[in-house]
Amino acid sequence: MNNEWDEYAEGWDADDAVQEYANKAFKELANIIELNDSLSIFDFGCGTGSLTEILSPRVKDIIALDGSSEMIKHLANKNLNNVSTIPGFLTQELIDSHPHLTKKFDLIVASSVCGFLPDYNLTLGLLKSLLKTDGIFVQWDWLSDDDNSGMGLSEANALRVLKENGFVEVETKKPFSMKSSKGTLEVLMAIGKQR
Repeated sequence: MNNEWDEYAEGWDADDAVQEYANKAFKELANIIELNDSLSIFDFGCGTGSLTEILSPRVKDIIALDGSSEMIKHLANKNLNNVSTIPGFLTQELIDSHPHLTKKFDLIVASSVCGFLPDYNLTLGLLKSLLKTDGIFVQWDWLSDDDNSGMGLSEANALRVLKENGFVEVETKKPFSMKSSKGTLEVLMAIGKQR
């Protein structure tokens, strides 16, 4: 099944901004969690794996999922020995049927994906179900004042949805910004913990 993001896959890794975003997200992540070889990570909406590549040598294993089969092919071709890929969309059916999703994760990362989801609330519930007790969920998205814009999330919406889904120790911050043709765009980072 083709996905609108498939057409971007070929040149995605050549975009310097993609790597810059991943590097900045990783730096912020390293400030809140100790990354070590005991951690099992789920990279939700991994794209071609810019963040996955940075995390891979520092953790036990990563399951990487993306709705774009072309993005997933690019990540799979990087042959990261502790990364397993899943092309597809996160649904309860996928969680119930896919062998890589039968275990729970210490950390779930979602880099620039939640703001594009058709149902952010539903997806957060599914993601929470994949976390171990005391597991951490971290997302980065474009900061937006308009939650109906289809690009980005407001701090208020991210906080509300995380709390509604039972995450604890919820917080948001604006850790970095990125220059683009549309000016400087701020990034929202939202964090929640599973109890």
